[in-house]
Parts: sequence; C-alpha cells; structure tokens
Amino acid sequence: MNYELNEDQAGILTGLDQLLAAHAEAPSGEPEAYVYGAALDTALADSGFLEIARIDGFGPLDAALVVERLARLPQVLETGASALIAPLLPLEPGERPVALVSGDATRPSRFLPMARHLLVLRDDDALLVSLGDAPVEPVESLMAYPYGRLASLDGLSVQTLGNAADLSRRWRIAIAAEAAGCMAAALATVIDHVRTRQAFGRPLGAFQAIQHRLAMAEETAQSAKWLALRAAWSDGEADAAIAAGFVQDRIARFTYDLHQFSGAMGLTLEFPLHLWTYRLRALVGELGGASAQARAAALAVWGVA
Repeated sequence: MNYELNEDQAGILTGLDQLLAAHAEAPSGEPEAYVYGAALDTALADSGFLEIARIDGFGPLDAALVVERLARLPQVLETGASALIAPLLPLEPGERPVALVSGDATRPSRFLPMARHLLVLRDDDALLVSLGDAPVEPVESLMAYPYGRLASLDGLSVQTLGNAADLSRRWRIAIAAEAAGCMAAALATVIDHVRTRQAFGRPLGAFQAIQHRLAMAEETAQSAKWLALRAAWSDGEADAAIAAGFVQDRIARFTYDLHQFSGAMGLTLEFPLHLWTYRLRALVGELGGASAQARAAALAVWGVA
C-alpha cells in the first residue's frame, strides 16, 4: 500500500520539517544513552502539532504522520501519547507530557520523570493519575527513554475511565507509528555507514549479502510505516493490533542486522544507531508484546483469541 499525501497533510509535514530543521543533527558532547529534547518539546507545544487530532478536519492519521516524523529525530520526545491518546482523555489541550503504563501503576514508565499525567491501562478500565508534585523515582535504563516510577498512588488525584478499549487501540497505533519512525532513521544511519565504510577495498554496501539483508530491513521499515498509517486511518481494533504486533515481532531481527552491519561501532554510544534501536527494543514489550497484539487482532476479526 502507498498513497500520496493530500494538500493538508503535505502542509503539516512541511511546516513540521521547517520547525525541526534546527534540531535534526545528532546531539553533540559526551555520548549518552538518550538525549531528551527539552527545547524542541517546548517548541512543539507552542506550535500545536501535537494537538492536530483535536482540530476539525484532522484526526488520528494526521497525528500518526507527526509521530512517525518526530520519532526519526535523534532526540527523544513524548509524542505518541500526546498526539494520539490524549485527545481521548478528559484533559485540556497542552496538558502534557502523558506517561503510559499497563497493569501496575508503580511499574517503570517511559517519560514519567517529566509527565504531568500517568495513564494506567488495566484489563477493563483505565486510571488517569494527575501527578502534580508527586515524587518520581528515576529509573536508569539503556533503552534510550527517560524512565521513572511512582512508589504509590496515595495522595494523588486518580480518575477512573471507562474507555479502555479505545485507549488500548490508540496506544497500539502510537507504538506502531513511533517504531516506524525509529526504523526509518536507524536504517538511514546504517545505509550511510555501509556506503562509506570499506572492506577488502570496497564499500560494505557493495557486497550482495549485505544488500539483500538491507533490502529486507527496508521492507520491514516500509511495512511498519504503512501498517501504522492504515491503522491510524481506520482507527480500527484489528488494524491497530496488526500494526503494533508487526513491529514488535520484527524489531529483534531488524535491530540485530543493523548493529551487525555497523560492526564494532554499532556497540558504542559514539555511533548514533542506538538512539533509535534501543528505543525500538523498549517498545517490544508494551501492551503485552507481539503475542498480545496477535490475540487482540484475532479477537477483533473473529471474536475469539
């Protein structure tokens, strides 16, 4: 599947690219597991790109386009929850970042150290926790995201929500869109590397075995993108589960190949590949991983899992 952006969608991405032009380079200085783009986050909040799904005439597809494009950046930002999930929550525009966790509210959660709200997705319902000045314990991780955890929900404002299925669906779309963007950026980084890195007097990219596996990686990245956009377009349970399950199933092989093509450099923080592949590995287990998405897809299509 492929499609041409309409005039509004092309305008959104053109404007977004203009905003991002000053933030596209890999972070300089001492290598780190991740760099949180605080300045860019502020610029995005002021620009309204993360509120696109709330605007008449736009919706989840436009939000997914924004999330996928932002996931290609070397800086890490909370975008998926803000753009795709927050419009379903009883929050005013701009009340972000939003952290997500499934099951136990005290489990480590991405973006919790800077979040204003925590969405806890449970089997039949969801909790929206207003964090205020709640103490958040930072959690060290190599997974290229800022993680934190709450000791408990005592003393916090907690609202019970009844639209758990809708929130799960949007979370799956967010996983798929963010993973697609990370895949695109990671693959582009490795393609640049194999074009210039020499072995036996030839660029690595000249070897047919590497070309074949890079072609397979490109197929994965493109499939991830279009499945994510189809899921956002339909906003359907089956499409969302299939899109999230596809990326979660493919991430392990995809990241293994890209790091192998990068050689020893791919194991260092100096080489920027980890800025995307470690994020991908963090997304593997969200909402129960690929097996849970497969069961959700079966339930949506056939009524049994």
